[in-house]
Amino acid sequence: MDLIIRNGMIVSHSGRQIGDIAIKDGKVAAIGYLGNMTAKKEIDATGKVIIPGGIDTHTHHENPFQGCEGGDDFYTGSVAAAHGGTTTMMDFSITPQGELPYDFAKTRIEKALKRGIVIDFSFHCCLTEMNNKVLAQVKDTVELGIASFKVYMIYRKENMMMDDGMLLELMKEATKYGALVGVHAENAAIAEYNVAKSIAEGKTDWIDHALTKPNIVEYEAIKRAVTLAESLNTGTYIYHMSTKEGADILMRAREEGKPVYAETCAHYLSLTDEKFEGEEGYLNLLSPPLRKEEDNDRLWEGIRRNAIYATGSDHAPFTRREKELRLERGADGKFIHDFTKVANGGPGIEMKLPTLINGVSQGKITWEDLVFTNSYGAARIFGLYPKKGEIQRGADADIVIVDPDREVTIEGPETLHMHCDHTPYLGLTYKGWPETTILRGNVIVDEGEFVGHMGSGEFQKRKIDPQILKTSLWK
Repeated sequence: MDLIIRNGMIVSHSGRQIGDIAIKDGKVAAIGYLGNMTAKKEIDATGKVIIPGGIDTHTHHENPFQGCEGGDDFYTGSVAAAHGGTTTMMDFSITPQGELPYDFAKTRIEKALKRGIVIDFSFHCCLTEMNNKVLAQVKDTVELGIASFKVYMIYRKENMMMDDGMLLELMKEATKYGALVGVHAENAAIAEYNVAKSIAEGKTDWIDHALTKPNIVEYEAIKRAVTLAESLNTGTYIYHMSTKEGADILMRAREEGKPVYAETCAHYLSLTDEKFEGEEGYLNLLSPPLRKEEDNDRLWEGIRRNAIYATGSDHAPFTRREKELRLERGADGKFIHDFTKVANGGPGIEMKLPTLINGVSQGKITWEDLVFTNSYGAARIFGLYPKKGEIQRGADADIVIVDPDREVTIEGPETLHMHCDHTPYLGLTYKGWPETTILRGNVIVDEGEFVGHMGSGEFQKRKIDPQILKTSLWK
């Protein structure tokens, strides 16, 4: 064998065992008690937890938005992801108006490879307009291996929003070719009305960003997207779900066996709108906004009930300079609080798995739940399974070794490995931390040190299981 990992607790989405894992030619070759089997390299994982490599379903690298692009490119962001136990990232090919999705997606793949991305990757195709030329390339985009689409139900002023008619048309076309359409679910009319009213009343503090987007903004949009998909007898996916009401929709859909899927993000599990307080609250403005603790708790329940199928970081690493780009200072030298002038987005690509591990340490979820929402669910939904998502014979040897007892306090961005000069997780302590990350049999992070190679990431061509569009994973 090339590598044997011995004596660890190996976890799948459905169970666990103490044993060994043998790896040959980048694949899992054997699992169990492997006795006298030998390998070129061995890792003793006694007392450690061994899980499948994480799949981050939501990252933004080199995606211009509101005048910002972020501090990470595909290389630096993927290095940070690897430190956080992510071995596959799913970024976005956000097709600008006037360009075509298949053509633009090819340039995104080429850019990631040229930058030297160090983990495996794919893209969701994000459309910002609908016409016959765009529709004509849906089939080609799916055949390219990008079998999932995203639509913004908001961001009208940024020329990124598609209305319900456009969304329905895309769902029809994508379903023909076995693709899944998902949404950034926010009701534009309510949010825009609230923002205009808030500005007129002079209420532009950082917290007012959240107040203009109460839970109903997301809740209504999710219900609408689900209704449109149901009218076509197809599935749908909710990106970065943040509310307790959204979690309730997903838990009901799971019980009913409906093909309604969703991800949530680490920040919606561990942070609240208290992060908008203080002078630096602008650093934490993102959409959907941070919510209340009761929303966090319900999202954890959704994960525990395997109704929230995936997790992402929504990593949009806008730097301080970028966040401050349009802010003005008052006579006292401090920033005038105006949430409308701050780019929405925040960093967090390294914090997805530590947040879930901490959930295990706190008794909120089990290790099996973690594997389901960190790896397995995304692999099943988006067409990466059985190659990825579980540690099983024949699968890619994407593996993370976790020290369940190690405690890490985020003392600042320097604790992490991203190229962003702030973090919303400042001051938080985590019990349990990924220490070794293995991509296709190659150790790329060894006890916290990056030992991988630039350009080791590969584009993952995906094809979605037709059953995913018809019934949930539980039918």
